[in-house]
Amino acid sequence: MDRLPLNSLRAFEAAARHLSLTRAAEELHLTHGAISHQVRALEALMGTALFLRRGRGVVLSEAGQHLAGTLTAAFGQIDQAMQSVRRQAAGSLTVSVLTSFAARWLVPRLERFHEAHPEIVLNLQTSRQLADLRRDGIDLAVRAGRGAYPGLDTRFLMSEDLYLVASPRLAGGLPKTLDDLRRYTLLRDSFDDWEMWCKAAGVDIKTLKFGTAIQDSAVLLDLVAGGGAIALARSVLAASDLATGRLVRLFDVQVPRVFSYWTVTLPERRDEPAISRFRAWLEAEAAAFEATALV
Repeated sequence: MDRLPLNSLRAFEAAARHLSLTRAAEELHLTHGAISHQVRALEALMGTALFLRRGRGVVLSEAGQHLAGTLTAAFGQIDQAMQSVRRQAAGSLTVSVLTSFAARWLVPRLERFHEAHPEIVLNLQTSRQLADLRRDGIDLAVRAGRGAYPGLDTRFLMSEDLYLVASPRLAGGLPKTLDDLRRYTLLRDSFDDWEMWCKAAGVDIKTLKFGTAIQDSAVLLDLVAGGGAIALARSVLAASDLATGRLVRLFDVQVPRVFSYWTVTLPERRDEPAISRFRAWLEAEAAAFEATALV
């Protein structure tokens, strides 16, 4: 066979996937007759039937099943390769991150990435919803969790701790003892790690007074900075506010958070240059941040 009959192979693969010549014609923007002609031409070339009629429909023959599985995988790999080349040629990278993580940690550092890699155009998507990398066209995502993400190439980025924070201008003054916490309004975020912190501090959570539950952790820190409440903060998100004095830590009780930060990408794309460079930069920034936090 000197040349592959690509048109016939494509028509057969679509018809086999749908088990319908009509739906294959719709997908490939051809007529029903054109699909039928391509399939018959392929069967003549192969010397065997690829479809068998069953009532008003068709099913794949044994030879058709073997060829269809191989073709679907092959066309899928070709499509992925073309998309990869297109993305690399464009020099763009789409990254999905939590809104709070972007606002409090990532965005203030991005200028350093642009300086190091001016050839990469970064598209940052922020959301509280979990992105589907394949469906949503996401190149890389940063997730907060336990690191169990089936079907994805996952690498640890950094962990974080939990501690109490308040504004230095907290209404009523800063609490001096753990028992004083009963006099203040305390805020929760969507992760609600208060029970774990109270257990470590030896505080009965039932004696505490909680205010509004805030879904976005960055918004929660803004409310605390206003001076009306105390909150349990995540070290990665609160670090910049502590550094500027906008917030202060309360007490010495600090507990490791159950969730950590991870970078995830599709396994077949992990070695793409733009993904590898951004991932390496993130890991270097995270390592520098953690080293500073330990000082």
